[in-house]
Amino acid sequence: MKRLLAIAIIIGIIAYIAVQFLKDRRFNVPSDYDFEISQNIDKDFYDPSVLKEYYGTVLEVGTFARSMWRTYTFDVRSPDADNPEEVLKSDYYNQLRETALFLQDKLEKSKVYKEQGYTNPEIKLIMEQGLTPEDLRLRENAHMFGLSRGSSGSAVWELQKMLNALGDSIPEDGIFNLITTNRLREFQSQNNLFPSGEVDEKTLKALLK
Repeated sequence: MKRLLAIAIIIGIIAYIAVQFLKDRRFNVPSDYDFEISQNIDKDFYDPSVLKEYYGTVLEVGTFARSMWRTYTFDVRSPDADNPEEVLKSDYYNQLRETALFLQDKLEKSKVYKEQGYTNPEIKLIMEQGLTPEDLRLRENAHMFGLSRGSSGSAVWELQKMLNALGDSIPEDGIFNLITTNRLREFQSQNNLFPSGEVDEKTLKALLK
């Protein structure tokens, strides 16, 4: 009888320890569930809803993972492949992370563009219309296309300043004369372009680099 009682006590102790272990395990949530907010994002992004969605998704990543652990002891980072429900929860967790990373990448790129001097309207064109910064610069300077000997005005003056910024010292008088023509032809030859002496798309792209 005493032996049976001793066995029962031992079993009770083991059961108690197991229950406490499971409780502790459930409430000791892994510390690395949280998604760390990037410090390199554009906090003045042209579309505030993207910034709001980013913060909301980042918060949901950690909240969802912890709730799965506390409710079911599911570790959504490394699910049990034999448990369909755990796998499903893990898939959702990974979708949240991918969304957060997608939004983060967009906001980080925007900050880089801001540091390069681009404005919100310009960044919107780059991101929504698939333009590159080079495309944008080309569009902004399209008024220089077709400049050639005999042209005059502010566009010619801009061209002369660009050429001088490359190390020359031609007169910046807004007159596309022989001096400007020869310097442009020299620039075109140096950049493996046909030395036409006229500002075409390839020449302008090279000038804007």
